[in-house]
Amino acid sequence: MKWNTKTYESSLIAIIIWLFGYSIASAATLAVLYPEVKAPYKQIFEQILDGIASQHDERLLKVSLGKKFNKANILADMEADNVEMVITLGRRSYSFVSELKDRYPFVSGALPLAPNGISGVSLIADPETLFIRLNTLAPKVRRVFVVYTPRNKWLIDLAQQSAGLKKIDLVSYEVTDLSQAVEKYQEILKQSKSYVDAIWLPLDKTTANEKVVLPLLLKEAWRHKIVLFSNKPSHAQRGALFSIYPDNKQSGVRLAQMVQEIHQLQNKPGVEPLKSLKVGVNLRTSAHLGLEYSQEQIHSFYVVFPTP
Repeated sequence: MKWNTKTYESSLIAIIIWLFGYSIASAATLAVLYPEVKAPYKQIFEQILDGIASQHDERLLKVSLGKKFNKANILADMEADNVEMVITLGRRSYSFVSELKDRYPFVSGALPLAPNGISGVSLIADPETLFIRLNTLAPKVRRVFVVYTPRNKWLIDLAQQSAGLKKIDLVSYEVTDLSQAVEKYQEILKQSKSYVDAIWLPLDKTTANEKVVLPLLLKEAWRHKIVLFSNKPSHAQRGALFSIYPDNKQSGVRLAQMVQEIHQLQNKPGVEPLKSLKVGVNLRTSAHLGLEYSQEQIHSFYVVFPTP
């Protein structure tokens, strides 16, 4: 292609217009609504905010919500501040969703979100990342059992795809209440084989019930030497082989990227499972299962139990 002066000038003008438009978009005012909470939960939201700020450090408006707040006043303040994008963090901030959806590009985080027309980063771990951890920490496992309620069907569909890629046989059971869940777990325990089978506890108040399900599975998994792993951080401390911790700063990074995508491109990424994960490992349980980890591996774990 031959460039003449007119072509060059036209192209230069187009580039300048594109760059000017990009700079305006990147400088759009972003409001982050988050709950005013005490430690240790305060640190979680501070880490998410740090991640957001690393992607959008200019024109960032942080709005903390106490237990009592005036929604109309906050929305009026946002309009007065020329807010153009919004991120909501936590359940308290999520109460703004119905007012936000027709007014601003927005995404939500710091919640176990399921696909519902809202875009955001869920606290629910990405199954592929989870199975990579499983392969590393318990390489002999070839079959994984999971019991879930209908709300988590979207996650199980993703998990089935990921399990095949990792050469794992995922056996899933859908239930609707706690009694059905306990019945399924009892069936699973009868057919499970030591060392090569695992039970996965997703974030689910029914199928990962703290008072009924978890004590039963901890006892029987220990007794039969079955790998138990969980999406809930506290379960490794209680005896599961490993559990998942969110990387809060990286969650913030992704939330900022998502809301910018919606603002600039007008697309809706939808709900994404959490891909930035840290792992907590129970070394007492791993020793009981005959699993050994190098010092390098142990140093790479976010936390180990029992605490040294």
